[in-house]
Amino acid sequence: MANLIVSTACNMSCSFCFAREQMTGASEDSLQFIPLEVFDEQLEFLARSGIEQIRLIGGEPTIHPRFPELIEHARGHHIVVFTSGLVPERALACLERFPESECTVIVNTNATRRPDGPNATELRRRAAVVRRLGPRALLGFTIFRVDFDLDPLLALIGESGAAPAIRLGLAQPILGGHNEYLRPKLYPIVGRRIVDFAERAARDGVRLELDCGFVRCMFGDDDLLSLKHAGADLGWRCSPILDVGLDGTVYHCFPLAGLFDTRLTPDLDANRLHEHFEARTSPYRLAGIYRRCSRCALKQQGECTGGCLAATVRRYRHRAVRVAVPGAVTLEGCETPEPGK
Repeated sequence: MANLIVSTACNMSCSFCFAREQMTGASEDSLQFIPLEVFDEQLEFLARSGIEQIRLIGGEPTIHPRFPELIEHARGHHIVVFTSGLVPERALACLERFPESECTVIVNTNATRRPDGPNATELRRRAAVVRRLGPRALLGFTIFRVDFDLDPLLALIGESGAAPAIRLGLAQPILGGHNEYLRPKLYPIVGRRIVDFAERAARDGVRLELDCGFVRCMFGDDDLLSLKHAGADLGWRCSPILDVGLDGTVYHCFPLAGLFDTRLTPDLDANRLHEHFEARTSPYRLAGIYRRCSRCALKQQGECTGGCLAATVRRYRHRAVRVAVPGAVTLEGCETPEPGK
């Protein structure tokens, strides 16, 4: 998996955004948008990596002034666009031309320009876009507080014909910046609310998909059975996403931007980049978002990754050292965790 950042401009100002340190305003400055020749180079990177899905992110990718041309260059692959749902007409008309088998538009339904939530105009515009996209649209929601409300998404799916699924994400902290995110101590409360909603959604034929960063202990055994009966796509994942920037900078993922970043070169493919990030984050993976993670049988058995690495890193102070692990490679200059105060 890899995400291509095609725009660092955004028309939203979400308090929970974990890409905000890499983003800029929404003016059409050419430096904020990927040039077509650079985009083609990144498509070549995906091809030599054997990655057939082309995932476009930002910022807001659809405000790229040459968005239809980007889509045309990517034609022949399954295209996934991550958007706030406030899509310019030229980009929306372009996406409408694709059959649902070739295009998925993941609409972040709680993206907002205002710190206190979207206003009525934003909601109407987003709903109109989802209706036009129909089954190409997959509704997403980022959880950053315990008092979230997913019920309006069921109504929107029913009236628009959007895909019968909701992609849930957990807002994660960013390193070297500030954003609103869900504290791990609140995860069990959120887990219970997710289960309650999953049961209601299943009655409407809608299933939940859990994005990366969730942890197994958010849910009890009975909760897991309920989620499985509701058809939820469960996963306790945290691995290198490979977010590729306009200038060729490759991030493990946006929350970890600034830690172990590297550069995309013509000889690199996704496997080698994964190895780079896995090697440098391995000391942190010994821990987890809770102090008990390192002793957890589920983590030791590989049934849980221990949650988002960004949340784990916040629990530790780090310094450059030389780490030698018996029976493993020696990591030069790896930043190893040290218990914080």
